[in-house]
Amino acid sequence: MRLGRVCSAVLGTVAGFAGAITTYLRDKWPRIGKTALVRRTLAGLLFGCAYLCAALAVSGYLLQRTAFDPERTADLADVVLEDPAITATLSNVIADATADALGAPAKQAVRNLVAQVAKTPGGAALFAEVLHDSHAHLIGEQTEPVQITAQQMVQIVRNESVGNLPPITLPGPKVGALDIMRRILDFLVPITAIGAVGLAIVGFTTHPERGVLFRSLGFGLILLAVLVTVLGYLIPRFAVPALNDSSWAHVPARLADDSLPLIIAVDLLLIGAGLALLAGSGMLQRRRRWSSPVSTYRYSEERRWG
Repeated sequence: MRLGRVCSAVLGTVAGFAGAITTYLRDKWPRIGKTALVRRTLAGLLFGCAYLCAALAVSGYLLQRTAFDPERTADLADVVLEDPAITATLSNVIADATADALGAPAKQAVRNLVAQVAKTPGGAALFAEVLHDSHAHLIGEQTEPVQITAQQMVQIVRNESVGNLPPITLPGPKVGALDIMRRILDFLVPITAIGAVGLAIVGFTTHPERGVLFRSLGFGLILLAVLVTVLGYLIPRFAVPALNDSSWAHVPARLADDSLPLIIAVDLLLIGAGLALLAGSGMLQRRRRWSSPVSTYRYSEERRWG
């Protein structure tokens, strides 16, 4: 409810600001306010802000999906377990915890067994909840410690001797920067999405020319492609793992690699559409220039002889 009220207030402020500009131009300079130059400038400004908000909303959503979605981590447990550091962490912790029950000489055998189990679909299902909780703890969404129960250990090491052991607590940090980023995105994505819609609606009320609309939309789509690449892939792939040395910081990188084909496809689609719109805008301008050559010529002649 609080977020909804904030979003409504922001949208109302944006619409009120744009309406105030339009009213000011109409009241103070009624002749100028009706010229194509002012309409193009105002429409370009409004649509530029709308596309920027849309770009932040879409790319922020992709960043949430890649770096701040523990549910997706659980769904892609097999992808995450392909990371050697994560598998080694699980193997070492489980081997150390079961050493008393299985005997110290069995520690290496348990490590190898856990690594093998992690590569199977059944093993990925067993570790899905652990990966979910570890990711949630990393980004500050969960404060409780991450644990592996005795029943889970029995299924992993395939030995009933470990059934009476206490739960294992996995070591895992909480990265403050990720917690802050997660909270900012929770607020930023809906706000910018609403702002994009509001600014676009107000922009249409200025009756922009088609050429201006196409050109601003083309640049907006290209900007969106850049931000999708930066926030949807580069940040979770390289920046997030650099924030902490823990193996759990590799989770967003694995998810980013899995999303790379989708990111490339979206970028190609956006860039292609943006270039097509820019080309269409140029064609409209040339067509308008060629459609009135006589009036342009007379105007230049009058300027020359006046």
